[in-house]
Amino acid sequence: MGPRTLLDALTDLAVVVGADGHVTDMGAAAHAFLGDRIPRDPQLRDLVEVVDPAFRAALGEAVTAALAQSGQWRGSVGLVDAAGTTVPHHVTIRRDPDGGLVLLARDTSDQRAREIAENDSRAKDELIARLGHELRTPLNAMLGFAQLLELEPLTPDLHDDVERIITGGRHMQALIDDVLDLARLRAGRGDINKGPVNVLDIVQGVVELVEPLAAQRSIRRVIDPAVPLVADADRRRLWQVLLNLVGNALKYGREGGSVRVGIVPITGSRIRIEVEDDGAGLSPRAIDRLFRPFERLGAERSGIEGSGLGLALSHALVTAMGGVLTVASRYGVGSVFAIVLDAVDMRFEDPDADDDGFGDHLRGHGYRDTGHGRAGYGEAGHERNGHGYGYGYGEMGRASGYGDGGHGRAGYGGTDHDNIAYGDAGNGRARHAGSAEGAPGGRHAGVSPAGGGGLGRRAAPGGLRVVHVSGDPAVRTAVAETLTESLAADPVTVPRAALAVDAVRRARPAFILLDRDLPDATAPELLAQLAADPATAGTPAFVLTEDTDPRERTLLRRAGAVDILALPLDPASLVAAATALTAAMTAPR
Repeated sequence: MGPRTLLDALTDLAVVVGADGHVTDMGAAAHAFLGDRIPRDPQLRDLVEVVDPAFRAALGEAVTAALAQSGQWRGSVGLVDAAGTTVPHHVTIRRDPDGGLVLLARDTSDQRAREIAENDSRAKDELIARLGHELRTPLNAMLGFAQLLELEPLTPDLHDDVERIITGGRHMQALIDDVLDLARLRAGRGDINKGPVNVLDIVQGVVELVEPLAAQRSIRRVIDPAVPLVADADRRRLWQVLLNLVGNALKYGREGGSVRVGIVPITGSRIRIEVEDDGAGLSPRAIDRLFRPFERLGAERSGIEGSGLGLALSHALVTAMGGVLTVASRYGVGSVFAIVLDAVDMRFEDPDADDDGFGDHLRGHGYRDTGHGRAGYGEAGHERNGHGYGYGYGEMGRASGYGDGGHGRAGYGGTDHDNIAYGDAGNGRARHAGSAEGAPGGRHAGVSPAGGGGLGRRAAPGGLRVVHVSGDPAVRTAVAETLTESLAADPVTVPRAALAVDAVRRARPAFILLDRDLPDATAPELLAQLAADPATAGTPAFVLTEDTDPRERTLLRRAGAVDILALPLDPASLVAAATALTAAMTAPR
């Protein structure tokens, strides 16, 4: 592809100016923008005519100074289009080695529109938050006086009226709290405190809490599979989200049907929590509007109570926890809501702690002291009119297929559950490996899903232990596979820097791999934290980075990195680095 083709392929306005000030070339986009407003043989000064007059004086001085100092200038400039409208552009002017100039201008009007929309949205959320605070004061006073009235000797009719006031007031109070919560989250000021959370513990608590509603509608509850995986989440917020999702499944599910809550390890050291119902399902058009505030999709006509805020708030909470909330639905069959969160590997005890609250609990569910024992799985059937059915998901919980027919085969598609799903032909029942009705305690199935971040996965015999810290699930998956296949290692993956020191203290790895940029820190910052802790200071660390700048590599080595490995990770380079490290550690001194 030659220079001429490259210029025409650009969507930006591209103009090349020679050392003598003549325009020597320009791209198709620049030709279309300038049209016949410049001469046939244009000069640099002719291009100034399309610059908004308000920018010209300051632009000339700034560009001249910047080119003299660094040979390059960048800034925002208003360019006048053929219709006479000033359009904002981001302009770059660079001097080439021959003394000429290369000018690039990118239309930023869409970006500006997005910024305006985001500012308007923030202003609206701020207004809602302030309005909510203003409503709280008189509402609290109303509830206080109503509760005082409740203590007075009233006639039965008056007592019922006071009860209605209190019930309505509390409903309004909960609604205001939800609105304020949503406004704070959307403004980036949500109260999120993440840490290791036993997901099964929360699921069991939520299922127990909604027992009255389930009994009222004769709906069977299924926990599937009963594995005590640990998520990096806010315990209170995860409880709130699951309570909303399970409550919705019970309210909108089929009378006498079932609700399944699944806890599944997936690739990239993450956990998916699935809430499945066998209700009426949702149309694609309804799914598009599902997470909008106050959107009830016509349920307001059904007599089922609700504000339309629950799913919008749940979506915002999961996002704030660094996770993803998705839905897959088949109209007339049912829906599955899926929460995807980062997993935390808690197989190993902290050697300096008597009891960290996880060890005994996890061992009681089938994990051995080494962390490589099998987790217990049971089974449960799903049946609808003699036909087994199931949902398939890809990595992020998207629907990838349905099975609905007399063969009764159901399971999870994609790469996440290839070794888990199975079904019985002709029995009209869909079964999922690792499902258990009610409380845990199902049969051992010996399932070892790949990519579970070491949760329920058996390490290669004699494999060395390695801690990898990365905020990118795709990088975590790739590195875990490389470690397992190339070094027969047992990878312990960590999703953020705040959990890294504790993970290294627990796992006592042979070495650490950490990404250059993490969600909550940089590699030099984490290296300093590791060096400051006596229990982790002596553990060698390699930094993974896409940056090939020698200066950057020097800085990382000065910060404490033993070596720097390039991403994508080359197995040969990892093996060579690990071999060199082992040789250095075992060499006679």
